[in-house]
Parts: sequence; C-alpha cells; structure tokens
Amino acid sequence: MAEPPRILLVEDEPALRELMKVALGAGYDFVEAGDLADALELVRSHVPTVVLLDVMLPGGSGLDVLRAVRADPELAAVRVIVVSAWQSGDDRRLAQELGADGFLGKPFALEELSSAVRELTEAADEA
Repeated sequence: MAEPPRILLVEDEPALRELMKVALGAGYDFVEAGDLADALELVRSHVPTVVLLDVMLPGGSGLDVLRAVRADPELAAVRVIVVSAWQSGDDRRLAQELGADGFLGKPFALEELSSAVRELTEAADEA
C-alpha cells in the first residue's frame, strides 16, 4: 500500500494549522512547523509532497523556504503553495517567480485549499 502524501504545514498560528488539517481531511501525513527554522529543517528531513507555506513567520520570510526548496535538487519534486495575508499582485508575482506552484490569499475558502492540495498530490502520484 502506498504511503499517504505528506503535507508540511508552515504556519505560525496553531489554530490555522488545525483548520487546514480539518479542511484537508484524512488521507494525508501532516508535519507542522511554526517558524522559519523549523520549516527549513522539516522540509529537508521529511521531504513533503506539498508545502502549505505562510509568508510571514517568526524568524523570517516563508519565501526563504521556497527559495531553499527550489535551490535543492533533492527537493525538486516538492510542490509549494504560498498562503499569505498579503495579497498584492507583487506578492503573488514574487511567489510565482520563485517557483511556487500556487498562491492562496488569506482568508481562503476551505474547498479552495483542499482542491489545490488534491490537484498537486494527484499530479505527484502521476509523476
């Protein structure tokens, strides 16, 4: 039996991490980080299928995690969805330029989150 897709939730608000897990439902292996240092460590040690990445984190910008993922050949298959309260066109464009696979503005619809993660995990299964 195949292992469930691993989702790294990088969000400094524990309640929002819980909400994301509930929205995504069963069938995933969740790993959680609440700050930049933990996120950088966990993305390398757990190699998730998808990272849900908040931009504003204790210790720095979540975009630094995205840069690290895209710079590491061993993490090439990791998909990253940037989740940010900052929804300006500049933020979305920067996330895209850095190689994000998706962008969700906060607040987001739970179905939008679920659908985005499902699409990326299904694409990873086919790869």
